[in-house]
Amino acid sequence: MRIIVFLSCIVCVAYAYKVLQSDPEPLRREVEPKTLITESFEGDTFSFLIAGDNGGLPEPLYSTKAQRNVAAIMARESRDHDCKFILELGDNFYFLGVKDIYDRRWRGTFEEVYSDPALYIPWYPTTGNHDWHGSVQAQIDYSKISTRWTFPWYWYTLDHTLTPSNVKIRIVMFETTIPCGIGLNPDGVPLDEEMAEQQWQWLEQQLIEGQDADYLIVTGHYPIFSGGVAGPTTECLRTRMMPMFDMYRVSAYIVGHDHNVQHIMANDGSVTQHVIVGCSSDMTTRYPNLEDDRFTVKYKWPNNFAEATTNFMYYKGCFARADVSTTGMTISFFEGVNGDKLDYDVNLSRRDKTIL
Repeated sequence: MRIIVFLSCIVCVAYAYKVLQSDPEPLRREVEPKTLITESFEGDTFSFLIAGDNGGLPEPLYSTKAQRNVAAIMARESRDHDCKFILELGDNFYFLGVKDIYDRRWRGTFEEVYSDPALYIPWYPTTGNHDWHGSVQAQIDYSKISTRWTFPWYWYTLDHTLTPSNVKIRIVMFETTIPCGIGLNPDGVPLDEEMAEQQWQWLEQQLIEGQDADYLIVTGHYPIFSGGVAGPTTECLRTRMMPMFDMYRVSAYIVGHDHNVQHIMANDGSVTQHVIVGCSSDMTTRYPNLEDDRFTVKYKWPNNFAEATTNFMYYKGCFARADVSTTGMTISFFEGVNGDKLDYDVNLSRRDKTIL
C-alpha cells in the first residue's frame, strides 16, 4: 500500500511539472458538424448516469482505486435502472489528456475500467482543463472508432423525449475551458477569443430553442459557484451565464472540477440549481469558500477524511444517477465502495412552458 502511494506521488509530481510546461493545442476553426443528438424513449421515466473528473492516473498506473470502485457501482445502477447514457463532465484523462486516438490511456483509463456490459451505452463527454494539455481533437476523433464514446464537437446538444407524454429534456454540453482558460481557478483569458464568442452565441441560441423543454440543463466542467477549492466563483462564466440562465429559466447547471459533491443555489433568487459531481476518480474534503455571500451550499460530501475513505486507505469516489419522469427529475448521489446512496437528492420540477 505504501509503495503504491509513494509511486502515485512521484507520478503526480512529474506530471504536474509537465502540465506547467505544456500549452493547449490550436482549436479547429471550420464550421462545426451536426451538434444536435436526438432520441426518444418509451414510457413514463428514464435514467442516466453522471461521472465527473474520472480521469484516472497517467501511465503506468492508468486508473485509481476510487475510479474502479465507482465504475462497478455505475454498472450496477445502469443494470438496475436501464440507464440510457452517461454524461462525463471533463478531466477525462489526468494529467495531460491523450496524445491521439491510439494512446494507451484509452484502454487503461477508459475501456478496461468501464468494461462491464451495462456501461456499453452512449458516453457523452465534455472536456476539462487537464484534457487541454493533450489533444482534445483526439477525444473528438475517438468517436469515429468507438461504439459508445460520442463526442461530435467541442460543444453540442442532447434532446431526449419520453413518449407518448412528449416530456422533453434538453442537455446543452458547454465547453468551459475555451472561454475561461486553463487552471484550478482559471484567469478568464480565452483559449481562442473568436471561438469563445462563437460558443457563447451558440449557447444562447440553444437556450432559446430549448424553451419547449420540460427540463433545461447545461453541463460543463468549471462551476460558476463552489464552496470548495475551485471557488468561490468562476467569474468568466458567472458574468455571461447567469443572465442567460435567469432569462431562459435553466433548470440546472451540472459540472465537475471540484472533487466532491455539492448542491448550490445563488442568493439572488435565481431558480437555476447548481450541482457539482467531481469525485469519480479522486476526492477532496476542503471547502474554503463556504462563507461567500453570493451563494449557499445546501449540501456537500464528503465532509471529512474519514467520510471520504475506506478505513483511511482509499478514497471512495462518487457519481450520480438522474431519473427523468413526467412529474419531476431527481439527481441522486452514490459513493463508490459499498454503493450506498447518499442521504440527499436534488429535485427539479418541470418548467412552466407557458412562460415563454
